[in-house]
Amino acid sequence: MAFAITCPLCRRRIADLTGRCPACGGDLGALAGLVELADRHFNDAVRAARSARWNTAAEHLAVTLALNPADAEARQLLTKVRYHQDPKTLPDRLWRKARAHLPYGDRLPRTLPKQAALNHLLEEATRRWSTIRKPT
Repeated sequence: MAFAITCPLCRRRIADLTGRCPACGGDLGALAGLVELADRHFNDAVRAARSARWNTAAEHLAVTLALNPADAEARQLLTKVRYHQDPKTLPDRLWRKARAHLPYGDRLPRTLPKQAALNHLLEEATRRWSTIRKPT
């Protein structure tokens, strides 16, 4: 994975991440650790995706992108992973997660709006059917 590395102390661009900045001599050990952690999670995501463990791959890619949001390879792999995850349940899972984590999530409908509209229509049809067909 390619990182655009800038020294946090002198703001100069660094070609290769080493323990010290070649320009100012500042300690870059923590930055190197973050880059290594992102690389490790990306490699774990690749292994999980090759084994068709899509949820595990998505979790590792989430960590990778949290550490480096500009990582194009991780975003590309995440697109493929999302494609292979269950397309029927993914929107509902994401909606529930949004309701749980957003500060105004409790004001959102319990289900996706499209699904809520379908449920409303189904309830109306069931109510109409029950009035037409009364048990004897």
